[in-house]
Amino acid sequence: MVRRLLVAARMKSLAPIALLVAACTSTGIAEQSLTQPVGECGETETHVFGVYKSGGGEVTVRIDRPGNHALVLTGHESVKWRIVTGPGVTIAGVYTVGVDPQTLMNPPAGARLGDDHMSGGGPGGCAYSYPEEKPGCDTAQLLRLVDKTVGHEATSFHGCFAATEFTMGADLATTSDCTEHSDGRAMSQFVTNCNGPDSCGGPIIL
Repeated sequence: MVRRLLVAARMKSLAPIALLVAACTSTGIAEQSLTQPVGECGETETHVFGVYKSGGGEVTVRIDRPGNHALVLTGHESVKWRIVTGPGVTIAGVYTVGVDPQTLMNPPAGARLGDDHMSGGGPGGCAYSYPEEKPGCDTAQLLRLVDKTVGHEATSFHGCFAATEFTMGADLATTSDCTEHSDGRAMSQFVTNCNGPDSCGGPIIL
């Protein structure tokens, strides 16, 4: 059903912006170091944070990595997401997407916003493990949706079955309280696309 919906013209964007830049055409995603210097992954980075459910209804994502970022916040069950940023951090766009509705509690000023969920009849999906799939979510499909909707291929992925917080440091190293809420299951994380200034992807479109 989701694949069929993705083919349809949708772009349920808060700003009617045409997709002027072709989607990424990389032939595969290679695992890279989980830490990267600031600026190493291009002028804009897109980071995916995913859970199956929240450990307490809300998830806080803190970004302390200076630079320009788009955030993808995804869950299977309904989750309330909160974003916290450190000095030098700009959030250019936020895409909330899930099977059930996702809520962004504090939209960053000036950020482009997008929202989709399957239970509302739109495109949707979720992912909390990379690269393998986990029950209820399709990681590969979620990443394709990110590429098409955000307009920029995911730079990193961080997922837990359940969590209440993720924190990304200046060097891209990311921690969470995943094991406290996921029956001991650790966070799944990869840097998926960090090829320097020419990292695949166009401007944030949402």
